[in-house]
Amino acid sequence: MFRTVKVKLPFESSLFQTAVAFNRACQTVLDYGSEHKIYNKDKLNKATYRKIREAIPNLPSALVQTARDEASEMLMRTNFAKIVKKRLSVRYDNRCFKFYPNSNYVSLTTVHGRLNFPFKHYLYLDTWKGKYTNAQLVIRKNSAFLNVQVKLPDKPLKTTKKVAGKVLGVDRGILNIAVCSDNTFFDSKRLRAVKGRYRYLRRRLQHVGTRSAHRKLRRLSGRERRFVLSTNHCVSKAIVNKPFDVFALEKLEINRGKKNGKRFNRLLGSWSPSELQWFIAYKAEAIGKCVVEVNPKLTSQRCSRCGFVHRWNRHGLRFRCGNCSFELNADLNASRNIEVLGKSEYLRLFVNEPIVASNETFPTGTADGSCKSPNLLGGS
Repeated sequence: MFRTVKVKLPFESSLFQTAVAFNRACQTVLDYGSEHKIYNKDKLNKATYRKIREAIPNLPSALVQTARDEASEMLMRTNFAKIVKKRLSVRYDNRCFKFYPNSNYVSLTTVHGRLNFPFKHYLYLDTWKGKYTNAQLVIRKNSAFLNVQVKLPDKPLKTTKKVAGKVLGVDRGILNIAVCSDNTFFDSKRLRAVKGRYRYLRRRLQHVGTRSAHRKLRRLSGRERRFVLSTNHCVSKAIVNKPFDVFALEKLEINRGKKNGKRFNRLLGSWSPSELQWFIAYKAEAIGKCVVEVNPKLTSQRCSRCGFVHRWNRHGLRFRCGNCSFELNADLNASRNIEVLGKSEYLRLFVNEPIVASNETFPTGTADGSCKSPNLLGGS
């Protein structure tokens, strides 16, 4: 598995000049590729390498090649759209950088040759000991950061069918960030309150339109995003630390173009289920646990007790089965259905063993739908 170590470097003119030259080389390749509809690295190298070396002679050839690689990937990703690379960054491969965590310095290739830069000791360097494969230098607001990718040995996953009995179903939603099949709720009350306060403040400042209001908007930029990031980290950490070996999540496809009303679209736009799933996946991988995706079809309409499916079973936040009259929270019912599907999906991973269907019809839980709701986010 791969992890990224972020260290802060001293802001020096050599790093800034290298980033400017790298962006210039990358932009040259982008312009040629978008004009001639080419993203093949060999063709781009033959057409632009000599031109870049003549225009920027102090940029080392290794950085010219990494600039070409980055431009090729951007052209492929944007389908030859006209791109202007504004972010000051430099891509380094293992030829043009060396990372020395024990000595607290890094060796980087710059426009002034190979230079060494010190950095402060990072928190996880003692535990993340592996092979440092590549890095990216980012220049932002008179500061320099280096994101170093380290390859770590994979944690062994449990490969026994008994693990299928320890699957946790997780239902992600807007009103509840996550609902687990063990009756744990993570509500979004505080998250929605903070995002609403930032939205109201932005609207007021934009309406004022003065110079000081714009300065205030710049100071506020990124605060809301960092708060959402921190919330998803807290929720994912709490889920992964539960005594389960497999986590089942829905494979969601969000249709943001559908007309659902102004209020619902505002809530949908501030929802980040993919980020939460990614956090759960990489945290689970780090401790040897597994994440599986299941088909979300009918998980909200199926009764977790008898399996009866009907669209009228769900009434807002409450679920009441039309067949057996089983009643509980709708998100909790969906998470229990996801748990059952997750057990079947996990058993499919054993290609060398026969797949034995489970005779369990619903996850273990309280029949009355009672739940425990930890106040991890400060909400009620």
